[in-house]
Amino acid sequence: TWQSELLVMKIERQENGKAIILVPKGDLVYEGIDELENFFKILSDDASYVILDLTYTKYISAKALGIIVYYVKLFREKQRDLKLINVNENIKKLLHITDIIKIVSIFENEGAALASIGPQVGKLEKMLLWSKERFV
Repeated sequence: TWQSELLVMKIERQENGKAIILVPKGDLVYEGIDELENFFKILSDDASYVILDLTYTKYISAKALGIIVYYVKLFREKQRDLKLINVNENIKKLLHITDIIKIVSIFENEGAALASIGPQVGKLEKMLLWSKERFV
């Protein structure tokens, strides 16, 4: 039957020293959207930076776009970020038409996105830097 042919989308999770990389293995139209949102929910508490690699994604729904925008804003409120890489021309056009391009950071590849993150300074280092500035 046609129902047995429905595949559950797989979203691959990769870790890098600076970021968690999520790679949906298909379009974010019907399947995969809930799984992506669950990843974002979990990572919004844990990860500093998340990179969404759209190499295997040709199409994206309005719902998926809304989820991405929501989590970009949430991550930034927490001094973190969510970046997109390997975005095809169709999705880029959609991001331009909807003005989401002004909100979301898009990079050509993983290396460029990681380079944009720069060195990370932890809370302890920030406190030490702050205390030195105050008392020097």
